[in-house]
Amino acid sequence: MFFVRLLSQRQEAQSFLYFNDEVTTRSTSTPQKLLRTPLPYDDESLAGYILRLSETNYYQSPHWILQLAGYRGNRVLRFNRHDNKPTKLNQLTGTDNKLLKSKAFGATTEGNITSYGVYKKATQLCPDCLKESPYARLFWDSKISRVCPIHQCNLISRCPQCQQLIKWSRPGVVECECGFDFRHARTTLATDAQINFSFYLYGSLGRVEYMNAIKAIYTEDNPVFSLTFSCFSRLSSFLGGYIRAYWRHQKCIELSKTVFTEFGMQSELLSSEELVFDFFQEWQHNITQLLQWHENNLKQRYSQSTTISSMVDFLVKFSNYFPVHCSISILLENYLINCLSRYLIDQTEIIWTNPAKVHTRSFELKEVKRWLPEITKTWNDLELNLARLITASQYVNYLYPSSLYPIKVMVLRNPEPQILRLKLNLCLKM
Repeated sequence: MFFVRLLSQRQEAQSFLYFNDEVTTRSTSTPQKLLRTPLPYDDESLAGYILRLSETNYYQSPHWILQLAGYRGNRVLRFNRHDNKPTKLNQLTGTDNKLLKSKAFGATTEGNITSYGVYKKATQLCPDCLKESPYARLFWDSKISRVCPIHQCNLISRCPQCQQLIKWSRPGVVECECGFDFRHARTTLATDAQINFSFYLYGSLGRVEYMNAIKAIYTEDNPVFSLTFSCFSRLSSFLGGYIRAYWRHQKCIELSKTVFTEFGMQSELLSSEELVFDFFQEWQHNITQLLQWHENNLKQRYSQSTTISSMVDFLVKFSNYFPVHCSISILLENYLINCLSRYLIDQTEIIWTNPAKVHTRSFELKEVKRWLPEITKTWNDLELNLARLITASQYVNYLYPSSLYPIKVMVLRNPEPQILRLKLNLCLKM
């Protein structure tokens, strides 16, 4: 009887639904509530919850739940993030719609519509967690989550028996399509670098106890904790490649044996986020060494003008990830000034225009910390250092005494609408 009713509902559903029912099917009837509707766990993912509902109600695949909720042939749930009207999935499960949306971890948003690719979720897991309680954890759905901080082991993404990638559409939370029970899978211990990053990741996603634990290891004033997690991810994309290259050439740099054996040999095994986060544990030493290596590498390969522009570009981009008065910004600022001085850049001329008048100031580079406050007053007390000033400039020129025209090496957009034009000339000594 129940199977016949299920087929009827499948035939009525002619197209997929948006999560907020903005697109409707030919069937306007309210779906009957499932026989068994356990509430989702606090840290359970939406994909994992649908999978568990399917298993609890004896369906062979979680696709049956989606079809009952009106999602025919579509594995991407879309919902209006500002609309909390009842939905068919909400009515089918008896679970509050707002609670269901909160479980859609890793969803992407465009305008008011949030899309959740359910088929991409619950595809990696910790066998030890499943032994304790068989449900898919919310944090496993993060693309950069690779380690369980509770058991300090690597998550698995392939079935040990059939060697196939774990799929969301499977018979049950702990069961592969080949019949293997994931709770019987062997785990491998993660490295210290991976474990530390997993603490930071879970802490950034709301688990305060993990953030407190990692701050105790790194010290709370570590500059990495001044960043939001999204900003840290962007920093990792920018810095990860430099750090990998640095460690590949580490034999040319004097490093302690501990750093080399415990970190250097593992660098190729780590994700960019894990690599950068571990790099920041001893950030003052590591970053100073990285900057020196990068500058030396540029000098060996390129001309002086290219070396100057490349180093300035690198230092400015690096510095702009952090607040102006952060300890690492100060380190990078000092290196930037010293770098420019090493290449005989001495005089700095700044020209900017606001709606009232044109301003021109000339300073010696070594006096940068004295003249920056004067400029910030003109710009509504905008926090500035030399890196921010270069970023705010429409263009930066390096002036050579023998040249009739300045050589333009960098062009940057002006982010401040009240500043119509800002020009920074870094002039070589005679």
